[in-house]
Amino acid sequence: QGDVVVARSRHPFALALLKEAESLGAQTVGSWAAVQRVRNKVRCVLTLKERGLPVPETFLASRPTDLAQLKPSSFPLLLKPFQGDNARGIQLVRAPEELAAVEWSEAIVLAQRYVEAGGVDLKLYVVEEEVWAIRRPSPLTNGDGRPILMPVDAALEGLARDCAATFELPLLGIDLVEGARGPLIVDVNEFPNYTGIDEAPAAIGRLLLDR
Repeated sequence: QGDVVVARSRHPFALALLKEAESLGAQTVGSWAAVQRVRNKVRCVLTLKERGLPVPETFLASRPTDLAQLKPSSFPLLLKPFQGDNARGIQLVRAPEELAAVEWSEAIVLAQRYVEAGGVDLKLYVVEEEVWAIRRPSPLTNGDGRPILMPVDAALEGLARDCAATFELPLLGIDLVEGARGPLIVDVNEFPNYTGIDEAPAAIGRLLLDR
């Protein structure tokens, strides 16, 4: 009693242990239910859409070839595994005729309109009330380079807080691409690695000690 548990691993067994810790009365920083909401990428994007938060145009299908029914103007598309992580398993399909060659083993396809952002992503990191932003090479481009710390304006801070409230997670990473109509959320993850944020370890420590 009095234990505080946080799950750093995304392995299914670790999440099972998180659920067990809750059942034994431990306080969790990021509940099992909250983690599941962001780990399931279909559920995550539907939740974002329901809350009116900005996401790329999104489609769901049972197999890649079903997406050939879309208008050509909907391409390029990014096909995403519904429980993917760190861009693993994501495939870029530039035109409908490429869909027939896509190998896909999952039971559902999450497809999002590809947003050209010059090979650079924007990442928001959240530790309760603290928010940081970095620019970094997109994992889809195999770009190299150090993350660059960016100022957090009111719009980005509001977006971070809305996401944290939506998913009830005090530790949060939000991946964004900056399109013509502003930033779009392409992924949300619990307990990110906070790369490039020197203050993050102390902030996380304070949060855990406070709990």
